[in-house]
Amino acid sequence: MRDLFFLTCGQFAAPRLAVRPLGEGGIGAARLTNTVAVVVRDNGDLVLVDAGWDRATCEAPVRQMGRARALVLGVRLRPEDAIASQLRGLGLDPKRVSAIVATHLHLDHVSGVGDFPNAEVVVSQAELKAYWDAPRRGGYRARDLARSGRIRAVLLDGTPTYGFPGSADPFGQGDVVMLDARGHSAGGIAVALRGPTGTFVHVGDAVYQSWEFGLSKEGPCLFSRQTAWDRKELKRTYECLRACEADPRRPTVVPSHDATVFERLPQAPAPRA
Repeated sequence: MRDLFFLTCGQFAAPRLAVRPLGEGGIGAARLTNTVAVVVRDNGDLVLVDAGWDRATCEAPVRQMGRARALVLGVRLRPEDAIASQLRGLGLDPKRVSAIVATHLHLDHVSGVGDFPNAEVVVSQAELKAYWDAPRRGGYRARDLARSGRIRAVLLDGTPTYGFPGSADPFGQGDVVMLDARGHSAGGIAVALRGPTGTFVHVGDAVYQSWEFGLSKEGPCLFSRQTAWDRKELKRTYECLRACEADPRRPTVVPSHDATVFERLPQAPAPRA
């Protein structure tokens, strides 16, 4: 891996009561990000963890997702927020995106798949099965994967790593590792990324905010409880996240929607020597 950085595909505005610890909600809205990891390979190819919203949705969110859904999600989008547009602005060709590793298949994570015509979508077998079984239920949207040229479903085996009980190395290089993080969805994963400046674990929506798996203010938050596929599995994943933070590699845990964490991440390619 030559480089690793993070982008956000627009923002969400959620009621503070829904994402803060009980008694600390307060009045007003909390700002949430939509974090996408960008891996730059030594040969210049790109691998994304999630893809955010597509360009069409960034340009006209109400038209693309409907007024009710846009209002419920509290999306704050501009045309330039699409990940493909941001990559181009950073001097990176979206056509070089060879793979998109999906933490799960909800629309805010894979809507942007269609903007990357050369990318293979890599997803856990359990998540793909849930998507095909109910492509119009919950956060799934049938059209999102329909625009993908290639889909590879990966079986996570029983090899424990980074504090998680199951894992898979989809590219065989050890620097992008899929981890069993089910709970928010049936086959949700976290993705460990071993970059040149440190190790990060992108956990998708396993938690919305980092405090949820902490020992002092253990979650889930109201929003996590409402959207969980299985709350028992969600709590199991919280235990994995605590173990992950204690791993000797000291990874940084990156929830998709935690703006405070996002602000501390590298957000642009490293300068070339």
